[in-house]
Amino acid sequence: MKRPEKKSPLSVDPVLLVGTGLSVLLGVIFYVREDTAQALGTVAGLIGGVITLQIQSLLQEKRRVEHETRVGQMVSTIDKIPWLPDLMEPMLRAAKHVERDYKGSPAEDACRAAFEECLRTLADLERGHFRTPYGDNEVFLRLIEQAREHICVTSVPSVDLTWWREPVGRQYWRAQLDALARGVKIRRVFIYHEWTDDLDALAREQLAAGVKVRRVQVDRLPPPMRVITGLWDGACGHELSYTAAGEAVHDTFTVSPPDLERLMRQFEMIERSAVELDDEPRPAADPVA
Repeated sequence: MKRPEKKSPLSVDPVLLVGTGLSVLLGVIFYVREDTAQALGTVAGLIGGVITLQIQSLLQEKRRVEHETRVGQMVSTIDKIPWLPDLMEPMLRAAKHVERDYKGSPAEDACRAAFEECLRTLADLERGHFRTPYGDNEVFLRLIEQAREHICVTSVPSVDLTWWREPVGRQYWRAQLDALARGVKIRRVFIYHEWTDDLDALAREQLAAGVKVRRVQVDRLPPPMRVITGLWDGACGHELSYTAAGEAVHDTFTVSPPDLERLMRQFEMIERSAVELDDEPRPAADPVA
């Protein structure tokens, strides 16, 4: 393919062309006019025009450089993340298609909303936070598989007792059995309203498998500590969000060091308030607000 011939920068620079033309015009004016004052006035006006053109040219060049720098930085950032270019290209192609073919329609608004939602998710990730729908075991299973030292978790039976007996709960438990076999230490505290036979059977199954199990009556804890949480090797933490009726909503994970320290302190406080399965619960103290 024949490449187009490149034009010389000198032949397309408008400032250079105008400046050259004004220089010639000044030479002609001084040659034909004998009135110096009028000639100098004309010179001053022409110099002002040249300065205006130069400033305009500088501003245009500044905007061009800023645009190229911004684009260059974005491309450089995308290239530094190995898997990102393969995602960005079809995303941008789809957005361009929507903007071109469906401009002004609800599809355009939905496209922008999708990118804004992506931005909110990435902003959370920038702080070390991310969410998954309740019932999605993928992250939990990966964290248990990667654990090498300890897992610290709480359970609120009023929320998740039936979950433990469901296939997804049994899958979660089998992954913990594998972790115990690798030498991972698991500490679990059950936060309960009433210690039922079903709950006792579940707790003793885990105790027999090697989990360090403790229990605490819910009234012994302040409301902010009556939660389902988890920590894996102090590298990732989890909190379950659920409604006042005990309906789980979503799982929130964090890898932020301050959050991990907070969750560890919270777990240790819950654990200190708890007793072993065969110990009698201590009299309930007034919960701290």
